[in-house]
Amino acid sequence: MKSNIALALLLSSFSTTAIGQNPTPVIDLSSPVSSSPPIENNVTSTADVAAAGDSYYQSQVLQEEVRMLRGLVEELSYELQQVKQRQMDDYLDLDRRLSALMAGNSAGQPADQNRVAPQKTAPSAVLPSDPSDTSSAVPQVAAAADTAEMKANYDNASDLLLKQRDTEGAALAFKQHVVDFPASPYVANAYYWLGEIYLLQGQDELARQAFTAVVEQHVGHSKAMDASFKLGKIYHQLGDNKRARELLEIVTQSTGRAARKAQSYLDNNF
Repeated sequence: MKSNIALALLLSSFSTTAIGQNPTPVIDLSSPVSSSPPIENNVTSTADVAAAGDSYYQSQVLQEEVRMLRGLVEELSYELQQVKQRQMDDYLDLDRRLSALMAGNSAGQPADQNRVAPQKTAPSAVLPSDPSDTSSAVPQVAAAADTAEMKANYDNASDLLLKQRDTEGAALAFKQHVVDFPASPYVANAYYWLGEIYLLQGQDELARQAFTAVVEQHVGHSKAMDASFKLGKIYHQLGDNKRARELLEIVTQSTGRAARKAQSYLDNNF
């Protein structure tokens, strides 16, 4: 009996000691449990924000570069247009001087060719001609008037291009000159400058037609070689290298600046 009581007391003491050493935690189910977001999600969200910001910055930089390049292209295009216009002005001014010189020479040629050395003849009894008879002078006056009108008309077209920078008006004036004065000594010049205007406007087919008119209808004209050079370049740009080479090689056989330009073009492109 005593041994049983002692055993019970021993077990009770051991159980109490164990409970004191390992207390069971008490959880209050009524209080809210705080939850914190996973650390991995926070890191991912921060990386996404940084990537989005970097993409936006790069986009802004690219847009600024595009704006700068666009402005540079517009500036270069304007400068190129000005260079072309100055070249055309120089060509046209030289053309007007040469045309005036040629017109003066052609006007003086008939008198030189028709000049006959005086011959000694016996005096005749023919009465002096009637001073009032001016029928022989009428054709000469009419021809001089026509030449003056042709020149004035051509100069007007040239002024539209050279002084007023009116390429559209100049093109119309040059075309009208060809229609109104088909026998004008300036027809070849008018066709040539029509071709130059069309090239300036990017109308290559119309330019080709104008230059072809110079080459085929005015073979010996001073503008024929220049027109052939322009035609050679146009055919090369169109992909007709055979025709382009033919024209350019013809030009190289001539003299002057057109020949040098044609040879340079052949060396660089063929």
